[in-house]
Amino acid sequence: MDLSKAFDCVSHDLLIAKMHAYNLDRETLRLFFTYLKDRKQGVKVNGCIHSYLTIISGVPQGTIIGPILFNLFINDLTFVLNNSCLNNYSDDNTLSANQDTLEKLIEVLENKSEIAINWFKSNQMIVNPDKFQAIIINPKRNKDERHTLKLGEHIIHSQSSVSLIGIEIDDHLSFSNHITTLLRNAAGQLNYLYSKKSFLNFDAKRVLIESFIISNFNYCPLVWLFCNAKLKHKQENIQKRALRFLFNDHESTYAQLLDKSKKPTLEVRKLRMLATEIFKTLNDLNPPYMKKFFTQNTIRIPERKKLLVKSTHTKKCGTDSLRHLGPKIWNSLPQDIRDSTSLFIFKSQIKTWSGPSCSCIACG
Repeated sequence: MDLSKAFDCVSHDLLIAKMHAYNLDRETLRLFFTYLKDRKQGVKVNGCIHSYLTIISGVPQGTIIGPILFNLFINDLTFVLNNSCLNNYSDDNTLSANQDTLEKLIEVLENKSEIAINWFKSNQMIVNPDKFQAIIINPKRNKDERHTLKLGEHIIHSQSSVSLIGIEIDDHLSFSNHITTLLRNAAGQLNYLYSKKSFLNFDAKRVLIESFIISNFNYCPLVWLFCNAKLKHKQENIQKRALRFLFNDHESTYAQLLDKSKKPTLEVRKLRMLATEIFKTLNDLNPPYMKKFFTQNTIRIPERKKLLVKSTHTKKCGTDSLRHLGPKIWNSLPQDIRDSTSLFIFKSQIKTWSGPSCSCIACG
């Protein structure tokens, strides 16, 4: 669901009223009232600021407290959508539903969207239904099948892929388009570095590779972890090219380059991140909903801290899922790593783990 200038549309009086409803004390309310009210802004040109205007709504952007105040303002949207799944990240709001029939699914999404739109309007937010994105994931659908959702006078057409907080999600959950974009960006950046290699020393190369090349694959990798082997191989090729550039070595194998740089494959790096998230979940350092993915095995020797591996009969939504892979990776960790007493210690220990025994392209 698309909002225009969400942070700028927050009503100061309504925000204070909501904070009062959350039982913030009078002194705190007075503090935030004076913080928000009568702020002024102007444009500085040639050292002079002209035509100051009083800001009548909005939370200050670029501040630490700004997003917190916005979350307080938008939080009660979850109460009016109590029978559907609302995923909220700041001003990005996504409704999702799961139904047995396509007709029922569309009906639920249309009804909940209408409720959300009315809430936005009642809270003086600017909502743009014309810019809403919709995607329907149905394993039994016909190829290129598209559907429409009617939100009042607005018609929303489902798409084969949508962009959500920097991740492109397709209706096959293959993430092929997203990863192809990452590979294209990384390859272009690496080609540019090659053209400037005569100006770069070893330390500069190392910093640029980590911050510009490898960083492409560090954003939400657990979301698109289950891509096909071909795309995994292409990701490893990017890192191999980057290491050849770093060491100016075009003779060594990928394994030798990894050993020289003391780096894991990108696949092992992602599996380490998965293990870290499991550790955080088991130690109550993650949101509570993560508990449903990973269940402690209390039947067989619970002190070994192993997880139950979910049985499955399919690959796409079975073995290729965090519910299935996560416990297998966790159970393959050495006992001393699973027994880490703090997140800091676990992160230090997991760096010594070279991944599960595997002969796949990414790990071999």
